[in-house]
Amino acid sequence: MLRVLSSFLLLLLLAAPSARADGFREREVRDALTAAGFGKIASRVAGAARPVVTVDLAQRKREPAALGTSRFGGRPDLPAGAAWPMCKGEHQTFLAQIRVRELPGGARELRRLGGTLLFFTHVEFEEGERDYGLYGGECTTVLHARAGTTLRRTALPGDTLRMRPSRPRFTARPDVPDLALDKDTLMGPLHKVKVADWERWFEVRDLLRGKPRLEHVLLGYSRAPNGGDDCSERAERARDTWRHLFTIGPDDKLGFNVADAGALQILIAPADLRAGRVDRVCGVFDSA
Repeated sequence: MLRVLSSFLLLLLLAAPSARADGFREREVRDALTAAGFGKIASRVAGAARPVVTVDLAQRKREPAALGTSRFGGRPDLPAGAAWPMCKGEHQTFLAQIRVRELPGGARELRRLGGTLLFFTHVEFEEGERDYGLYGGECTTVLHARAGTTLRRTALPGDTLRMRPSRPRFTARPDVPDLALDKDTLMGPLHKVKVADWERWFEVRDLLRGKPRLEHVLLGYSRAPNGGDDCSERAERARDTWRHLFTIGPDDKLGFNVADAGALQILIAPADLRAGRVDRVCGVFDSA
């Protein structure tokens, strides 16, 4: 039954019109939820749908010559005068940089910032190891190189995870809240909406985001982690619910190998996202 449902929903999503500038696609979300058996809550959930930007990566032999362009891995283009982010005396690992004008129109919350966002996190290694991390996310940093900022391509420190440069391709898709931790209700802002069939909810959410599921995403909603922390609790609040900014997931081709299929989510306060402040983010690291 689930396999038939998946085929039907996939055809429905592929036939849907391309994303408008607002990225919500309320009608598409409502139709997909109704087809999956969630008709009673479809309209309410569709009204809360947000654009999520999925990322498909293609490896490169080296970084592009132009500074500030979007890529995962490789060497970052740091703003002139900016120090490499540190964590307890160790350098954080460079994850990705995103030139926000290269994002699709649905990502207007980031596009309006201009410039380039650079993402870093601390990766803990076993002694002598640099290809595989034991843990990540204890410290997380986002730098904003505003438009017109002088950039400098910066060599990777020796104590960081070294990931292969990869060119991202961005696609805007609709997203809906995940199920809250250990509950049968959705995460904010739909804390009071109950979901009876968990497996079917996970399936329809993945189908809305795009199939096959891509590990790296921007905006949209955060996923409830297997093991939470103070940061993930902020995404569970009924008020001042923190927003999802960026997720980097396990990727052998890229070289993001941390713990057992570990993924890092970066969250941001809604007021900071509106104000374009990215210096107070927090990280949620989760492994399978």
